Amino acid sequence: MTGSENNIVIGMQWGNEGKGRMLDFLAGRSGVIIRFQGCSNGGRSITAGGERFRVNYLPSGINNDGKKCLICCNVVLDLEKISAEISLLKEAGVLKAELVISPECHLILDYHKKLDVLEGRILGHGNNRTMQELGLGPCCADKFRRLGIRAGDLFSPDVLRKKIEHNLTIKNEYFSKIYGEKELEPSVLLGKCLENGEKLKPYIGDPTAIVETAFAKNLGILFEGSDGTMNDIDRGIYPYIMPASTISASAFIGTGIRNSAPMHVIGVAKSYCTRTDSGPFITEETGSVAPFIRNRGGEFAGITGEPRRIGWLDLPALKYALRENGVHTLSMTKLDVLTGIDELKICTSYIVDGKERKSFDLSIDEMYRAEPVYRSMPGWKVDLVGCSELKALPQQARAYIKFIEDYTGIPVIWIGVGAQWGNALLRRN
Repeated sequence: MTGSENNIVIGMQWGNEGKGRMLDFLAGRSGVIIRFQGCSNGGRSITAGGERFRVNYLPSGINNDGKKCLICCNVVLDLEKISAEISLLKEAGVLKAELVISPECHLILDYHKKLDVLEGRILGHGNNRTMQELGLGPCCADKFRRLGIRAGDLFSPDVLRKKIEHNLTIKNEYFSKIYGEKELEPSVLLGKCLENGEKLKPYIGDPTAIVETAFAKNLGILFEGSDGTMNDIDRGIYPYIMPASTISASAFIGTGIRNSAPMHVIGVAKSYCTRTDSGPFITEETGSVAPFIRNRGGEFAGITGEPRRIGWLDLPALKYALRENGVHTLSMTKLDVLTGIDELKICTSYIVDGKERKSFDLSIDEMYRAEPVYRSMPGWKVDLVGCSELKALPQQARAYIKFIEDYTGIPVIWIGVGAQWGNALLRRN
């Protein structure tokens, strides 16, 4: 990996794969870092000056001088959260990179969040697919209904006022007549938008021009993916998906770059699987090993704190994700979490209605009926945190990684072996 490489980092599972570690590593070797999709459901911690800051929107490298950090049009911005995030890092002296936000980013406003909460009360949390009361689902619905309000509208208060009034004529009907709730006042919402917008406006510009220059000058661009392939709106497990694209192809759509641009796609997967929703989970483990992995791996949802569902590594699903993203190399995270388990399992195919299926071409109903076919492998007892190179791993751990490589045909170049930033092994090809 060189400073002039253009890398796309994409999650291979259901999100929460540990992409932040890989992104932090590559950000130091990239001149431009781009968030090209996603919303505030992503996030990571930035350590600067001995303090830790939690960010949901700002790209990796935001605390480094000389970097250009871009937020492009397919990122959906919670206006209140992004404004607060910028203020926090700016006041702490941590916002050091040049930040540019696309004026085409759609904004999550109060009525989106309110609709999210109300729908969740009716459907129940498990069936509320409007994205955990973040307002993302209703905002994306408005985008495709051509009712969206975008970051560029903050520069035109009269236009913004008319759009808010227009939208609230519809939303307030929902609130008052369907949900029996109090209507929102357009002038109050406008004032809030203008106040938060003042914090955002200095950073709104044209990221596409910066991207074109970076390609021309071979500066090295890092495309920072959010969520996971299995949650892609088209290629994921519908309807348990995000209302947006999460695969590598969205980097081209979100930034306007040509599909002929040289690119290296890095897939990130945990050494096991997790899910946070109620969708089908073929390799889900409900025995005693599940709480062991959950507690060792800290597998609790960052927003709600709910325990994540735990499962063994699903290789047909992983191979599907690798193909859909055109992945060149693979990063396996949290290998150390499996330390201490006597017998490890890896799913290599499925049994559906008595027939073996070796690929992930299952319907949603078939996924619920599918039974995993496992390859059992011996575990290890050695603490991997002390391993400084690949050959220092116990033989069982090396065999686990090699089996993944042989099955997928993709080399594993990065292995996470501990929670601290430096606890990772990089294979240099």
